Amino acid sequence: MSSRRVIVHIGAQKTGSTSLHRFLSRNLEALADRLDIRVPSKGSLTRELGRACTLFSMRPAKHETDLVALLQQVRAELEGDDRVCIISHENICGAMMGRSDVREVSPRLTEIIRLFETHLAPFEPDYVLYTRNMQNWKRSVHNQAVKSDGYEGTLEDFLKETARSRDWDAVQAEMHGLLGAERVRVFALENEITPDRPGRQLLRFAGLLDAEIDTLEPLAGRSNQSLNPGALEFMRQLNQLALAQPVRKQVAELIKNNQTLFADGPMPSQKA
Repeated sequence: MSSRRVIVHIGAQKTGSTSLHRFLSRNLEALADRLDIRVPSKGSLTRELGRACTLFSMRPAKHETDLVALLQQVRAELEGDDRVCIISHENICGAMMGRSDVREVSPRLTEIIRLFETHLAPFEPDYVLYTRNMQNWKRSVHNQAVKSDGYEGTLEDFLKETARSRDWDAVQAEMHGLLGAERVRVFALENEITPDRPGRQLLRFAGLLDAEIDTLEPLAGRSNQSLNPGALEFMRQLNQLALAQPVRKQVAELIKNNQTLFADGPMPSQKA
């Protein structure tokens, strides 16, 4: 076992990870003496790691080799440093519900964590999961799935399709069974008391005091917000068209960046 402390923040999606990453990136220099922070910036190994976990969770046999290779690169980079390391990506827990045929909460989490355990050894990470009120979370996940993953169904469709999905207690129990309770922390998003300094519970777990967190440069504004009802319905109907991916992406960006063009209320349901 290595003496270096490693914390793997695995998500879940739509629990404030984007804001956390912006906040940590803004304060990298201020935290550099204490923390080795690895978030999914452009071109980073952490960004590739999150992508590989997503793909592995949907097609394990095809993507395991790529994920293992990335984990081995991460392990090599962990050598020779005694700072607490935080590796954070919302997709480490696997693909979000609403993408492709995924309708369960992190269905391959055990397999992903086992690969981390095997290929980061002798490092023994602690694992952090953020949760959110399940009803509110599913609404946000549906919005994101329509916005980013081409999901075609209404919120009612999505809630029916995921009605039997497991809850956060089941996910926590799975992690405890695999790792032991002492290596798992589950934090509720609702307990984050300073939105302009997100991730306080994670930073406390990493060893920072509240007084130290309060000196960090705060965020200005929110990121990755949900679409308003009119824009969401327009995007959902767009997803029903057989558009080439580059075209769909361009139109989706226009919708996200011009939501004031859409009515505040939901558009009439119709075939696109």
